[in-house]
Amino acid sequence: MKSALFLNGECEDFEAVDLKDYDLVIAVDGGAKRFLRAGLVPDLFVGDGDSLDESDLNELKALGCEVLLFPKEKDEIDTELALRKAIEKGAEEIDIFCWMGERLDMLLALIYLMASLNVKVTAKSRKLIMGIVSKEAELEANPNEKWSIVPIVGDAYGVTLKGFKYEIVGKDMPCEHPYGVSNVAVSSKVKISVERGKVAYFRWLKEPS
Repeated sequence: MKSALFLNGECEDFEAVDLKDYDLVIAVDGGAKRFLRAGLVPDLFVGDGDSLDESDLNELKALGCEVLLFPKEKDEIDTELALRKAIEKGAEEIDIFCWMGERLDMLLALIYLMASLNVKVTAKSRKLIMGIVSKEAELEANPNEKWSIVPIVGDAYGVTLKGFKYEIVGKDMPCEHPYGVSNVAVSSKVKISVERGKVAYFRWLKEPS
């Protein structure tokens, strides 16, 4: 089962996402406004409602969207609640959209959440695709794309990178020495494997400034 989460960050390509590719579409708090403006209905709303008006929530309910409203004072951020709910409903693969923005703290929290889960979670935008590798992954790439691979939630051991300008085999990646930043893909497929620990990858579809 495949699920899509729409957050309340930057989202220039919202209408380019084909919702029919997903079995479960979740609007996370303010992300629901995009659906209402576009005349679309998510399957599920998850959040505390602090980015919406009560009329927005009532409209979602009237349109047949399941609304899960949580208290504003809570230990979890809305994204965590939505990820847990997607997995609870059977999602084995989750794509996250509308996640970029100025809140670096929220971005770091998102990366940690992605690394904590035992399902495939990918954050996507027109500029950047971000994911986590805990064992091995073969990923699409374009030659000359900029990639960064860095350890997350602790050091990563036995890291192998193939299909990059700077390849390594079975090398450790300590957090205090993030040498995997600004690598370059040299083929249409790249491979990332980790013997122990986890790495986050950043695939820049558009050259960052």
